[in-house]
Amino acid sequence: MRIIGGAICAASCLLAALAGCGADANNEQRAALDSGRLKVLLSGIEDMPQGFSDRQRERWRPPFRAKDGDCRVLFDAVAGRPPGNGLLAGAATTYEGDHLGEAAAVGLAVYGEDAADGELDRMERTMRGCRVAAAGGAGKGNRLRASNLSIPDVGDAAEARRFRGRVGGYPYEMHLVVARKGNALITLLHGGVRPLDPKGTKELARVLAGRVSTLDL
Repeated sequence: MRIIGGAICAASCLLAALAGCGADANNEQRAALDSGRLKVLLSGIEDMPQGFSDRQRERWRPPFRAKDGDCRVLFDAVAGRPPGNGLLAGAATTYEGDHLGEAAAVGLAVYGEDAADGELDRMERTMRGCRVAAAGGAGKGNRLRASNLSIPDVGDAAEARRFRGRVGGYPYEMHLVVARKGNALITLLHGGVRPLDPKGTKELARVLAGRVSTLDL
């Protein structure tokens, strides 16, 4: 009975493999390779716009947990936790800015065929829904109000917002950009304790979209 059972089990596994149940392992392997390529893509940017250093730090950590769900989704994407529907691979990093407290954080996510458009639509709706990014509770000193920010000619499509207010009780400004290039979604956050130049945000977004275009997606 053990021999017969083993034979049946082996035959079942063979049939399952022929039916494609090994696809999960292949997808995991491809995702691992793509994640490695994404990390390389985000490092050593020679054409970094003026005002930013190509010196990288660890992935961005939100300075507070936003009580609004849409704002949390955006913050998570920048921190390397993008929406998972159709996600194949992701990477995240942070670049230093020239000024004290200034940084540019990037989340990069690659999606399966026909998934990137849908995720961009979702993120655009999420961006419109995040009108005020604030921490829960009173007296936290963490509150950023959104306004429109124009980011033309970035990738295949892009949406951007400017957030101004206070973080930790100090004045703070943040530019948030979500852009699609092919099957990749780029989430860029440029923040600092002093007023930011939107030109720098736009230039960095264009550089990142240009680098993503070199990937065979």
